[in-house]
Amino acid sequence: MEIGLRVFALIIDLGIAMGTFPLVADGLGWILGRLGGFAGVLAPAFTVLPYVWVILYFAIPTGIWGKTLGKWICRLSVADHLGGPPGFWRALGRETLKLLMVGSTLGALLTFVILLYQGTTWYDSLCGTGVSFNPSVRLSETQKNWRRTMGKPDS
Repeated sequence: MEIGLRVFALIIDLGIAMGTFPLVADGLGWILGRLGGFAGVLAPAFTVLPYVWVILYFAIPTGIWGKTLGKWICRLSVADHLGGPPGFWRALGRETLKLLMVGSTLGALLTFVILLYQGTTWYDSLCGTGVSFNPSVRLSETQKNWRRTMGKPDS
């Protein structure tokens, strides 16, 4: 089961999202500086920017490619019920629910227990997605020839 890989991928992704947030905040500061006096009206709306940035960091690559950088490193991918990438809106819902649950102590514990017993999380079931592990095995030419001789498919 890929539970350890899922946790490791989440740690990598949270580190990247929080590490890149100063760049996003700096860009936002530049935009607010260009707006002049109108920036004071918009500034309270930007208090949610750290949360929005983290959710978008997770949702956009998951929706387009089915994996974030952390999932790619851990060879995990998210797919919808047809086996393709889930799309932006489904990934946005999945990642929002996931980050809300993982962000709370009780939610993280509950998600971990459900993952141990069912092999999937409740937000994956709700959003119609699933996480799979894709091992990358490269066979040598000798191994491929042996598989052909024995009648086994090449991987």
